Amino acid sequence: MLSINDLNKLIKLKPNNFIIICFDAGMGGSALLRILISHKEIYNNPKYLSQNEYDDPIRYPDSIEGFNMQWDHRLSFKEQHLACAHIDFYTPWGNKYEKLEEYFKIVSENRIAVLKTHDFSIINRFPSTQIILIEGEMLERGTILNSLTDLSEYKENNVFRININNLFSYDYDTFLNEYLRLVRKFNLTPRINSVRSFILLWLEKQKRFNLTLS
Repeated sequence: MLSINDLNKLIKLKPNNFIIICFDAGMGGSALLRILISHKEIYNNPKYLSQNEYDDPIRYPDSIEGFNMQWDHRLSFKEQHLACAHIDFYTPWGNKYEKLEEYFKIVSENRIAVLKTHDFSIINRFPSTQIILIEGEMLERGTILNSLTDLSEYKENNVFRININNLFSYDYDTFLNEYLRLVRKFNLTPRINSVRSFILLWLEKQKRFNLTLS
């Protein structure tokens, strides 16, 4: 049976097959992951999308308001359902339920997997792997009040910074400029309208959650 140490060795051996998102809780890491894996150049498995209606990671289901909740997560059902975009894979560190064998399959097919973590020590552990640091101000989530990590010390060449407030901006040009930075960095085929639609709906659901907090 594979262990997390086996996956760590794989990432070091095949750094070009992985992108790692490092972010503080409440900074939209799962939403950014959904955006990345919605591009054809990056691995996506529909069975992990926390909804059973569509294969597109950035398309909300029609039958319910939001994505399915994660039962072992500390956030409430309402917050997860309305304000989160959780996904049931891509978080191998600290998640005992993930099937690590699938990452080896992804590499054997020469696909790219996006991983996410709140552990910033990952940056120093994988110096050859592309790292995305999410920076900016914490999104209006309601119950998440964590202090933000000081990101100024991370100046490694493999680090790409994305401003989450720009990407998830209501202003179209601000969004577009940040999204195209992401697309160009990772050589992705743009999905401007689909990504924009997902972001606006995601923001709307977060606002609704904040307005209905009891």
